[in-house]
Amino acid sequence: MNSFRDAVKSGMTEYLNELKQKLEGLTDAELRWQATLDTNTIFWLVWHMARVEDNWINGQIAGDETVWESGGWVDRTEITAEGNGFSDTMDQVRAFPNVPVSDLIAYYDEVRKAAFQVIDRLSDSDMPKELSSRRGRAVTCGWILGHVIVEESQHLGQIALIRGMIRGLNG
Repeated sequence: MNSFRDAVKSGMTEYLNELKQKLEGLTDAELRWQATLDTNTIFWLVWHMARVEDNWINGQIAGDETVWESGGWVDRTEITAEGNGFSDTMDQVRAFPNVPVSDLIAYYDEVRKAAFQVIDRLSDSDMPKELSSRRGRAVTCGWILGHVIVEESQHLGQIALIRGMIRGLNG
C-alpha cells in the first residue's frame, strides 16, 4: 500500500465483500428477522451501512449530493426515510419497505464507486480539514474515513451474529 487512500479503500473493500458473502442465500424472512423486538434487522442494517458511507463521504467530505439523492433511490426503493437511520425507532425499522436486498446492494455498489472517487481526490493535507457534521459537531476528513470503517465493521459483525443465530455456525 502506498498511501492512506489505499489503506482506507482496502478496509472498505474487505467489509463490503464480506457483507455480500454474509447475505448469500438468506431469505426475505431471514433478512427481516429480529432477535428481539428491540434489535435491528439485517435488511435495515444493510441500508443503514450504505447510507452512512454515502452521507459521510459523498455528502460531507465531497460536499455533493449523496448517491441516494442523485440516483433517485427513494423512487427506486420506495424507502422514504430521512437521513441514514440514526435514531430510527424499532417501529420504523420494522416498517421498512420490502424491496429486494439486491436493490440495496446495487445502491451500496454505487455509493462505493462514488466514495472511492472522492477518496482518490484526497491528499494528506485534506485529513485535518474540519467539516461540520449533521449533528453540529466539528469533525475532520481523517476522522470521517476512520469512523466509516469502524462503524461499517461493527454493523458487519452484527449481521454476522444475526446470520449465525438464524443459520448456526455453518450456515
